[in-house]
Amino acid sequence: MKHLKNAMLALAMAISAIAAHAQTTDFTLDITGNISHATDASTHTYRFTRQDLLALPVKTIRTSSNWTPVSVWRGPTLKSVLEKAGAQGKSMRVYALDHYSHEIPVSDAEQYGVIVAYERDGKPLEEKGFGPLMLIYPRDALPDDANRKIIDSRFVWQTYKIVIE
Repeated sequence: MKHLKNAMLALAMAISAIAAHAQTTDFTLDITGNISHATDASTHTYRFTRQDLLALPVKTIRTSSNWTPVSVWRGPTLKSVLEKAGAQGKSMRVYALDHYSHEIPVSDAEQYGVIVAYERDGKPLEEKGFGPLMLIYPRDALPDDANRKIIDSRFVWQTYKIVIE
């Protein structure tokens, strides 16, 4: 009987941990502005759920940033996300949960192979870190240090919205 009680307690704790982890990894990404596709016509927004982003082909980038050592980042390409929303502008403003925003050329998506990372070193990004999403450039593969300084400001973490201009 004691073993059964311990097993039930362990199972309850495991289910609780899984539920808590699922809540911290749930997220959305809204693309709005100059787009031709919308999942919500009333707000002219293409909303990606966690499942939508996980369903896109995954790319991996191994790089460092000013805030992290060399890490392995995973997520869909920014290009595939923009294509799915029908982005038609030349620039985009990327917004973060901490109220930071940065204007980035849409051409970066293809030129640099930027990804919308939801995972770092095999673990989901969380809001209290860089998540739920972070734009990742292959910075360490760039040969020009001057270009690296420009790119550093484009590593937008806690990304939740992109407005195509």
